[in-house]
Amino acid sequence: MRKIDFIGNSLSNVTVDPLPYVDDLLSCYQSLTDLPGFILLESTDQIRGRYDIVSAYPYDHFKVERDAADLSEVFHQLQHRLPLVTSSSDLPFQGGAIGYIAYDLGAQLAGINVPAHPGLASMPIIDMQFYDWAIVTDHHKKQVHLVAANNQPQTRGLLHDIRRRWYQHASTNRSFTLVKPFSPLLSRQAYQQAFHAIHHDLQRGRAYQVNYTQPFLAEYRGDCWEMYKRISRKNPVPFSAFMRAEQADILSFSPERFLQMDNKHLLTSPIKGSARRSENPQEDERLRAELAASTKNRAENVMIVDLLRNDLGKIAVAGSVQVKTLCELQSFKAVHHLVSDIEAQCLDSVSLLQAFASCFPGGSITGAPKLEAMHIISEHEPFARGVYCGSIGYFSLHGRFDSNIAIRTVIAKENTLFLAAGGGIVIDSTWEEEYAECYTKIQAIVHEL
Repeated sequence: MRKIDFIGNSLSNVTVDPLPYVDDLLSCYQSLTDLPGFILLESTDQIRGRYDIVSAYPYDHFKVERDAADLSEVFHQLQHRLPLVTSSSDLPFQGGAIGYIAYDLGAQLAGINVPAHPGLASMPIIDMQFYDWAIVTDHHKKQVHLVAANNQPQTRGLLHDIRRRWYQHASTNRSFTLVKPFSPLLSRQAYQQAFHAIHHDLQRGRAYQVNYTQPFLAEYRGDCWEMYKRISRKNPVPFSAFMRAEQADILSFSPERFLQMDNKHLLTSPIKGSARRSENPQEDERLRAELAASTKNRAENVMIVDLLRNDLGKIAVAGSVQVKTLCELQSFKAVHHLVSDIEAQCLDSVSLLQAFASCFPGGSITGAPKLEAMHIISEHEPFARGVYCGSIGYFSLHGRFDSNIAIRTVIAKENTLFLAAGGGIVIDSTWEEEYAECYTKIQAIVHEL
């Protein structure tokens, strides 16, 4: 065990204890899933993502209900719970908050209120729990560390049990059954009507791009951790998550980073442009080449890149916003995507939560311009989005955070699975292609069940 010295507020006794790196990390993580407040942020592709972060036994809870009277100070209140310290370690999480911030928070702060689906109406719009320890897996170095901030008196008492569970490798499968498959809540005709209304708004110049989504429902019984394992192993993506919240299990299989801040360096990686995969190699390569050459999809991506450059420019050192990659083609299990990377250096005066709030929600799931696209979305989507299209991630006490765009995300509540999918509509979109794209995007989840 080695000690990491801190200079700053209250943490001065952080310890880092190595654990064995194993091929089947999910079996080790499974041994912790019955602990209160279990949460896993997993980079299952081990290429574009680097770290897994797993924890349990939160010592504090920051929760905001969707009917809260005043939301204007929520990011400030959350930041107040994260006193900044300085660390000599490069591990991403060293005590702090992990959880989700729902898309609906951004909508409500913009004055947009849409009723939630009745089954999700009781879900908070912020659910962040505070953890004093975590197991951090570095896939690039193939190392696992048990990190303890030792800021809470109960931490040392927990670590012995955590180590014991890690070594026992709980590999037994649990029961999970899909009782009724996913079915859309919007008819094909209703989707078509909404598309044409949005397209009319685009034609008259109200927006340039609108990300329209549709919801799906299924029924299940059993433990959703088993569902997570099935999909995670077959559909590796950089920004997966599994969270046992008070009211629901949250399973995210997101390929998309929303925003990262590391030593004041900001990175956002929007996805815009998608094409299905094919099991036939020649056909798959054709689909890949068509996406890479698609003027329409590249234009969609560039629109969102410009939006995010503007978002970052509000909090960045002048001249530091740079597009590092534009429309890079990345392939996942069921879909090809165009991905861009935009970087910037954050102003010293801007806190973690201020940086996050300035860009939230992500432009890739709103459209452009952001605020008007969000208003158009609210006029046509039948329910509030909730966690979907929000963000799941961590905020570490040493000034680092990372977060996903909560797409390909399932909420499991009272034996019902809530899922949604969508895409960006632009002036030359067709409703048939956009409708089909929704099903392409959920294929990697639905196929494994």
